[in-house]
Amino acid sequence: MADENSLSFDQTREISNAGTFNNLAVTILDVRTTAEVSGGRIPKAVNIPVAELEQALELTTDQFKDKYKFVLPKHDSKTEALLVYCKSGMRTKMARETLAKHGYKDNLYTYLGGWDEYSVRDKK
Repeated sequence: MADENSLSFDQTREISNAGTFNNLAVTILDVRTTAEVSGGRIPKAVNIPVAELEQALELTTDQFKDKYKFVLPKHDSKTEALLVYCKSGMRTKMARETLAKHGYKDNLYTYLGGWDEYSVRDKK
């Protein structure tokens, strides 16, 4: 995955506020554990723990929606994108690799600063 798909705090906060980036509707995906997410998350983020991601991507659209209560953008979508983050970047990289194996590339973004950075900087 090219570095140009790694976003800054400011870009991530803008996506959280507006829901879009580069004219794409963006789903923010938190890949931390459910327990970690209960302590706070980027506004509008949805959660699939990285340990479940591979299995989640194997589900049908209906099964996925029933389990996770949202619809994941398609890997080849030209109108929707996915922004992935975790606590500090390690699980984001793992999730990026898993998503890339499932065809995500041009519409996949990462925020490597993670919740550690976002939770501190968003309070300023």
